[in-house]
Amino acid sequence: MKLYVQDIYNFPELSKMTLIAGEGGLKKEVKHCGILDYEYDQDVANKYSDYNYRTGGGFITLTTFLYAKHDPNLIYEAVKKLVAKNGSGLIIKNIFKLPIAQNVIKYADYMDFPVFVLHDSYPFFEDIILLINKKMEQYESFYFMEQRVNTLLKADTSDTNILTELTYEINPSLQDDLAVAFFRPKEGRLSRERAIEEENKLYKAGLIEPGDAIFFYGGGLMLIHSAYHCGNGHPVNLFAPYAEVLGPDLFQRYDVGVSDLHHVKDELVEAIRESLYAVSFDERSDGIKAFDQLGVYQAILPFAESKAMDHYRQRYISPIREYDAGRSGEILNTVIAFVKAGGNLDTTAEQMGQHKNTIRYRLNTAGSLLDLNLFSLGDFEKMALAVRIDICSDQSEITI
Repeated sequence: MKLYVQDIYNFPELSKMTLIAGEGGLKKEVKHCGILDYEYDQDVANKYSDYNYRTGGGFITLTTFLYAKHDPNLIYEAVKKLVAKNGSGLIIKNIFKLPIAQNVIKYADYMDFPVFVLHDSYPFFEDIILLINKKMEQYESFYFMEQRVNTLLKADTSDTNILTELTYEINPSLQDDLAVAFFRPKEGRLSRERAIEEENKLYKAGLIEPGDAIFFYGGGLMLIHSAYHCGNGHPVNLFAPYAEVLGPDLFQRYDVGVSDLHHVKDELVEAIRESLYAVSFDERSDGIKAFDQLGVYQAILPFAESKAMDHYRQRYISPIREYDAGRSGEILNTVIAFVKAGGNLDTTAEQMGQHKNTIRYRLNTAGSLLDLNLFSLGDFEKMALAVRIDICSDQSEITI
């Protein structure tokens, strides 16, 4: 993942930092940071090399402008030089209360070069550099985001402080409107090289904003999209541009599941779960699989492993499973297929490649074990609920 100026602006440790110019540049990537001390002081400009900035751009600069203490006009020249070197932004700790001239602000705005002012002596520059470097190291770690997401999924959902903290660690610039997509390879797991290649496709297409995140997860890719306002469109349409960029053979290579659209960023954990549920339990063969297309599974999945659900499931499933021991599971498999076919005998027979009478016999056998008539609507619904709970209770696919 990339670190953006917007992310640094959202660091809680820098809550007293004010953006005074260059808002259009908050999407600039930050690759490193340094301190501007003597480098642009005219008295020593020819004596020392500006080592902090021989880096090819992408740097954010920290300074007190000590050397401009007696000539604030030097600030304008410094901003011009930083822009010329493809800098990403400037943080001024204005302990000398230097006036920031209008020509500086106008130029920074015109060049989309973010300029911030810190009016407090804390945090120290060393602490800010440590904060930025730590976040860059985290984002550069291939498995960091996967670890954070797994921690979030296991967290106590009643502890809002923990959820907020983990959500911030995943993306400091996350916006309130958000949705999640999970790309699960149909075969095997993505290699590190392949995952980075897929991520770069989206970065190069300009689809990844500071409020977004794309990273390796569970052998595939997880994409978090957030914005101030995502509109009222369906999440499937929201992720269509990303799917298009990843290639025309995307659905031959991946199963893709998307969450509902959420409007509070603390619901990120729910959106992540929904994307994993969609890719694991939507049985459509092609296209993007949406959580809101799971029907009754939407209500069952969050509670499938509860004691009440498990008790109900065992009541109907266990007798058939015990009877099936040594019979290749033919009775239970037939009941499951019958439920998935919506109680249609012909469809079940066709999908299982069996004669209707064979299917009818197996369903009657199951009914006799449970004292049910699976061809009556009431008894079918009882059995169908147990089957769906049983399907949802196996959540191993979403536990990484």
